[in-house]
Amino acid sequence: MSRAKGRRTIRKAIAYLEDQGMLVDEVEMGGRYNLYKDLFAGYCTKCWVKKCEHQDKFRFEGFDLIALSDKCVYFIQVKTNTPPARKNYIRFAKKFASKYISVLSMTWYDRRGWVFHRFTRLGDVTKKDLRKNNK
Repeated sequence: MSRAKGRRTIRKAIAYLEDQGMLVDEVEMGGRYNLYKDLFAGYCTKCWVKKCEHQDKFRFEGFDLIALSDKCVYFIQVKTNTPPARKNYIRFAKKFASKYISVLSMTWYDRRGWVFHRFTRLGDVTKKDLRKNNK
C-alpha cells in the first residue's frame, strides 16, 4: 500500500470519528531517527519494555489515532483492506483496557466501508461491520 493511500484512510477515519462527536488526534511521530512512529510501537507485548530478549517475536505495532469521547479514550489502529494481527492488540487490551480506555482497530475496505474490531480486557474481540455489500 502506498503512503498516500494510507494517509487517505487515516483522514477518512478522523472524519468519521469527528462526525461521531469525538475529539481526534493523530499520534504518528515523525523524524529522522525514530525507529517506530506509532504510539506505543516497538514495545514487547510479553514484558512491556522497549528492549528485551524476545522483542522481535512479540513486537507491538502501535496506534495511529487517539480519540476522546464523553466517556472513553480510544486507542485506534487504522488499516486498509486487511485487519491488523489480533494477537498483540488482545495482549494490549488485556493489560491496559478498562471501563474508560478502549482498544479499537478500524479497517477501511475500498469502495465498501468500515469494519471495526474492539478488543476487550477479557480477550474478546467484537466486530462491527459497516460495509455496503456484506459478504
